[in-house]
Amino acid sequence: MRLPLLVALGLIACHAPVAAPPRPAPRAPLTLTYLGVAGWQLEADGHTLLLDPYFSRPALDGPIVPDAAAIAARTPPRVDAILIGHSHVDHLLDAPTIARATGAQLIGSATTAAVARASGVPDDQIVTVKGGEDYQFDGWSVRVLPSLHSALDGKHTVGGPLAGPPVLPMGFADYAEGGTFAYLVRLGGHQILLLSTANFIERELAGLRPDVAIVATGLRQEVYDYTCRLLHAVGDPPRVFTNHFDDWRAPPVDAPLDDDLRDFLAEVRACAPATVATVPGHFRSVTIP
Repeated sequence: MRLPLLVALGLIACHAPVAAPPRPAPRAPLTLTYLGVAGWQLEADGHTLLLDPYFSRPALDGPIVPDAAAIAARTPPRVDAILIGHSHVDHLLDAPTIARATGAQLIGSATTAAVARASGVPDDQIVTVKGGEDYQFDGWSVRVLPSLHSALDGKHTVGGPLAGPPVLPMGFADYAEGGTFAYLVRLGGHQILLLSTANFIERELAGLRPDVAIVATGLRQEVYDYTCRLLHAVGDPPRVFTNHFDDWRAPPVDAPLDDDLRDFLAEVRACAPATVATVPGHFRSVTIP
């Protein structure tokens, strides 16, 4: 009797209805605003996310404090979350102030979390990640991708965590890298890949198919075949925006394209002719249907 029973169960399993794949989220208009340095504002379907917002641009030759007026002038009234790619000063300095003002979740490494706590951000607003997480939030989600910092100083700078508990205000050298992440954000039916420094781990990106890739360009020449390898790994996305290309020590200015940006745009045309690459203007918005 056992064999016929097993056969019957197998027939039932073969004819059981197969669960339909989840329907893709309906698309809403996505608005992207370049905030300067590696900073971006993403808005869709009533949600607002910030990546590495850095408005202060202070002098770097002493203790560094956020510029409250500059932050207040540029911070939107409602922010769901702030994503931090790594913990250098030009990525992290202003984020705790914005998190306290808006109640936004602050997502980043243990180093980012330590600086946020020292800055007075409540624990329930801090999401510490290690890379590999894929988190669902209310109306949006984010996959945290282990990544690498750009190859500073001719490949001789190696990042690491804080040497000890942060004591604010800190100096420029005290803002340790603390580990680097890329992010895949799903928002309003769009998928946006965010790289805030010019390096990546190819196997972590392979198979992703973002609609938009925000790509750091500075020092990419230190990485083998950076542009083509990156674009092909993520399926030659329809839209690419350059990132972290301006002078992070100076006030934000829309300067004419320099040779490095022209070269990057030419690399995109050669590697992925169907991809539209754009150099954004500071605090100018682009909306994608």
